[in-house]
Amino acid sequence: MPTTTSRITLKVEDPASRDRQLEQSCALLRSEAAACGILVTRVDHATFELVLSPDVPFGLTHELDLL
Repeated sequence: MPTTTSRITLKVEDPASRDRQLEQSCALLRSEAAACGILVTRVDHATFELVLSPDVPFGLTHELDLL
């Protein structure tokens, strides 16, 4: 799993592990969030970007699908 804490890019190899990888990444970002939430963007079928975003209220996770 990546160790970058303000932005994580996931390359998911199989759908079976996608949810587990996303949850682990969100948990890592959640532990660092001080005043903002998490934005999860699906870039394509195998790529997700997770960032701490001041546009997302603290304690929330928003999803954006670019497909």
